[in-house]
Amino acid sequence: MRCALVLITLGLLMGLTALPRPLTAQDAPPSPDGLPFSWPFIEPPGPNTWLLEQHYGNTTQAFNFGEEWYQYGQGLHFGIDLEAPCGTPVHAIADGVVTYVDAEGFGAFPHSLVLIHPGTGYASLYGHLLRQPPFVRGDTVRRGQVIGLSGDPDLSCRSRPHLHLEIRSQDYLTAYNPLPFFDVPWHMLSSFVSMEAGFQQNLQAPRRWMTLETQPSISFSGNWLNHYLRFWPPRVEQRPPPVTLPARRLDSLDEGARVTLSLVSRDRWNVGAWWSRGDLNAVYVIDAAPGPSAAVFRQPLDGSPREYVRPAPPPYESPDGTIEIERLPDGTVRLTRRSDGTQWEVNTQGAVPTVSPGGTRLLWEVFYGEIEPGQPGPPVRVWVSDLDGGNPRLVYTMSGGSVQWLDDERLLIVRRIAYTAETQLHLLNVNDPPSEAQLLGSYQNLRDLQVAPGGAYLAFALLFQAEPARSGIYVQRTRAGSTPRQLPFFGAYRWRDERTLYTLSFDGTKDVHALGVADALTGAHRWLTDPAQLPLRVANGEWSVSPDGARILYLDPTDYDLYLLTIAPD
Repeated sequence: MRCALVLITLGLLMGLTALPRPLTAQDAPPSPDGLPFSWPFIEPPGPNTWLLEQHYGNTTQAFNFGEEWYQYGQGLHFGIDLEAPCGTPVHAIADGVVTYVDAEGFGAFPHSLVLIHPGTGYASLYGHLLRQPPFVRGDTVRRGQVIGLSGDPDLSCRSRPHLHLEIRSQDYLTAYNPLPFFDVPWHMLSSFVSMEAGFQQNLQAPRRWMTLETQPSISFSGNWLNHYLRFWPPRVEQRPPPVTLPARRLDSLDEGARVTLSLVSRDRWNVGAWWSRGDLNAVYVIDAAPGPSAAVFRQPLDGSPREYVRPAPPPYESPDGTIEIERLPDGTVRLTRRSDGTQWEVNTQGAVPTVSPGGTRLLWEVFYGEIEPGQPGPPVRVWVSDLDGGNPRLVYTMSGGSVQWLDDERLLIVRRIAYTAETQLHLLNVNDPPSEAQLLGSYQNLRDLQVAPGGAYLAFALLFQAEPARSGIYVQRTRAGSTPRQLPFFGAYRWRDERTLYTLSFDGTKDVHALGVADALTGAHRWLTDPAQLPLRVANGEWSVSPDGARILYLDPTDYDLYLLTIAPD
């Protein structure tokens, strides 16, 4: 027992001090001359060519669907997924010899190709190809040669078209983190990801496998790695609907707007930091703590020492930060008013609710089945009630989809049509009795939908459109009959206030961003920073706007320090 306690203590100390280390090909054979490998696509990334879809390793996607898709890979995603239109040419990443064509044992249907790269100790696998590659075992290929076309695992060329790429040992028993093998700006590519970009946090080892660089090698004969007893975020069926913030209107940012940079936290664990809407002077982070599990810490923005707050996971909170929401073991939820500690419980059938922007109502979804991407969604019943749980009523029923407040009277219904690329957006007034849902629009390859504070506008990306000029970033009023407006940039975006967005540039040849601002009403866009003067490097898309809209928090992948941008009109 004494030895066990010593080991536990050492483990806690390591958890408190270990920070992300420089990337190496963990447990891999020595890198041969000529590495990094060539990228499998020739065209640069963009809304008409390809984008990063899912990372390698301990992704939230693998955690949620590991039993179905990744059980033979220790529960982790053992490759990278690159979203691309069906028929995109796929190129060999290095000289190689064909060893398998459409081998069922590797999965990655409908078609796949496996190459070994002599003298390197590595093999590469290309999955979800459109057609059977025109090779037989023993054929040789050259670096950069077209070896196949990207396809869709659902055989639709619309549902989930992407290339699945793996780097394995030459005996195929080990999969490696691809990052060391390719000379590409990984964090730039991660700044716009078409699916969830995060990693699943183990609350009993909160720093493990939480960055792009520290994902482990995977043994296809090994035990499951991420059967976590306590974890964050919750499984997808247990999450509340997204929060819509109250409307806020800020002064416009003209040519004289000032952007200043300050350090918030150095040499500490900063991955996953977030804002609490009731506290404008700090951000929060889950980190290791003495004891059996992780804790929530408060990090003041002025860089002063970090403060313990509570055991993890954190509670959910209302849009204005005045109410905490916690799910109880019996499936009910407890709401606590922070100002005076008043508490009340609401029966939400096991679901976690979201408070409306004005703080008057609750919204929750009850799923009758599990969510699995690419498959028809389970039945969903949408409920609303008064803030105290009174007057609960069923307002909408659908098969698959999600829902979000726009304001205290209207909901946005998002429905992805199974086996297609179509997403339908509907508006629903929930006043008693609820109205019929109105169609706002139907879109192909819609991604990254974000609701503006106050719910008057939406922002979203449309990828791989039939007319290439129509691929890009759009804004749209949440009024039936409104027309989407395309913005003159492509990259990541976050709402600043009820009608303007902050933007990040996207360039697959660079590792630094420019910060910009776009106006949803006029469609105007301009850059606020010059990368030559203020080079912004954002780790894995980790940047967020403060509740007052005047500041941006971001994580720098160079050192994983936490920085703050303050943006002020002239």
